[in-house]
Amino acid sequence: MDVRVSDAADSAAMDTASDEATDADAATDAADDAPSVIETPVTVTSTRGALVGRTRGAVSAFLGVPYAAPPVGALRWRAPTAAAPWTTARDASRRSPACPHTPARDPISGQSYTTAEDCLALDVYTPRAERGANKPVMVFIHGGGFVNGTGSLDLYEGRALAQRGDVVVVTINYRLGQLGFLGHPALRAEQGERAEGPANYGLLDQQMALRWVRDEISAFGGDPNNVTIFGESAGSLSVCLHLVAPGSRGLFHRAIGQSASCTFFVNRERTTPDTRFESAEALGGRFARALGCDGRATPEETLACMRAKPVSEVLAAEPRAAELNIRAARYQPTIDGIVLPDRPWTLFRNGMFARVPTMTGTNRNEGTAFSLTRTISNDSEYRSAIRQLLPLRAAVLDAAVEDIVARLWPASAYPTAKDAYDDFVGDLAFVCPARAQARLTASAADAPRAFVYHFTRENTAGRNLALGVFHGAELPYVFGNFLRPFLRTAMDATVSDRTMDLWARFARSGDPNGAGLSPAWPAYTSTDDALYVIDVTTRVDRGFRREKCDAIDRWLADLDTPVTG
Repeated sequence: MDVRVSDAADSAAMDTASDEATDADAATDAADDAPSVIETPVTVTSTRGALVGRTRGAVSAFLGVPYAAPPVGALRWRAPTAAAPWTTARDASRRSPACPHTPARDPISGQSYTTAEDCLALDVYTPRAERGANKPVMVFIHGGGFVNGTGSLDLYEGRALAQRGDVVVVTINYRLGQLGFLGHPALRAEQGERAEGPANYGLLDQQMALRWVRDEISAFGGDPNNVTIFGESAGSLSVCLHLVAPGSRGLFHRAIGQSASCTFFVNRERTTPDTRFESAEALGGRFARALGCDGRATPEETLACMRAKPVSEVLAAEPRAAELNIRAARYQPTIDGIVLPDRPWTLFRNGMFARVPTMTGTNRNEGTAFSLTRTISNDSEYRSAIRQLLPLRAAVLDAAVEDIVARLWPASAYPTAKDAYDDFVGDLAFVCPARAQARLTASAADAPRAFVYHFTRENTAGRNLALGVFHGAELPYVFGNFLRPFLRTAMDATVSDRTMDLWARFARSGDPNGAGLSPAWPAYTSTDDALYVIDVTTRVDRGFRREKCDAIDRWLADLDTPVTG
């Protein structure tokens, strides 16, 4: 079941849709902007040296803080190493560049930014920049399909969440695409069969950032013994992977996943080909040939050639990150036996995951952003699109699958056949994998509580773009930042306050419930499949899409078994 769904796919169409937001949208955004507030310097001393951030209102920000050495030259395609200390106070008032990728532009907001290989940095937002404050810490991992994005988007600025939730918010960068998830036999020869990596450098960066938080965050007023990781899309998938990654154990104490789960397709092996998933090293071999570095006499010469290439050539070499939608041949995390010992579904099923409280969920219209360029106007085209989405490569995925899809997601039950397709994509890639993750964790005898949500508040932007509550639409509400094309009405502000309260309460105690929350949010159990619907009003929905997700679970479980030959 080779589903061609990727954050990178249709990004150009998302750019176009975003650009079509009306001038009234921008005018409302401008009207919503708060008056300028004077910033005052504030100094914190880390173990690496002093950092001079800025305080604005009730929150201090320390931006562009290096958590690892620049991964350049001989450190390109190596596990991250600690940042060097500094002796004079370091200015922390500007964000660092994003890690290299193209295009360097957020497809939703349209925000452009600079990129550079010296990118392994993080931003800290704290309501009390002093040691001993012991505020809960929330570390955000950005999305972008592992091939684009940055933790320093304006959308992710942590001031509002830090102030309302009384938490320390940290946003991070990590290596992406070819620079973050490249496998190659020469790298394995250089670094050893049992080395961390090679092929999971982006995940290792995230772990290094979490170790920085463990070692340094108390100086910023955070509690290193109460760290929540949260992320959206590929960031949510990363959160899921940290639950099963041995090297992440003890680095966080709660986990929130927004719109992606690793129970959906992180099945690529480093060296072993699967008939459905190209191995990381096969993909890396194609990359090295395109870069003109294959055929060298020794692995050392191959790597010397690859590391000598300017980053522009690395990003331009085939296969390019944004084009990898065939046979799951993407730059993404890899099952390498070390960083990721096995397929996530297997690890969850066998109880090999961190015993921490989890919260995971999805949006009402997850599929719409991934089919912008598709034309599906009737049942015949709908069935054709399903066949393209689900190449029949596993025994269970025979012709009956198409009939099951047509029965559970019939075009006749939707306003249009395109709406049926979008709903199916959303359930297949997002909604049902989130439920599967909750079920797998809840099945363990000593499982901590898991909470599942479904976000249904439609912003005016979703209506203007004809995308509904699309993939990523919850982010302005989680961070309290309503930037173009999102609009903020009084009702949106209310939903945002509620959402920030839920996230912060969970970070504080592992339970989103608190005074004034009605109805109460029940922990997930497989007997009732309860989830919490977040909107202008909240409610508990039980048995949510059970028959549909039961069918998808069977397909995903089948895909957990490697198929070679």
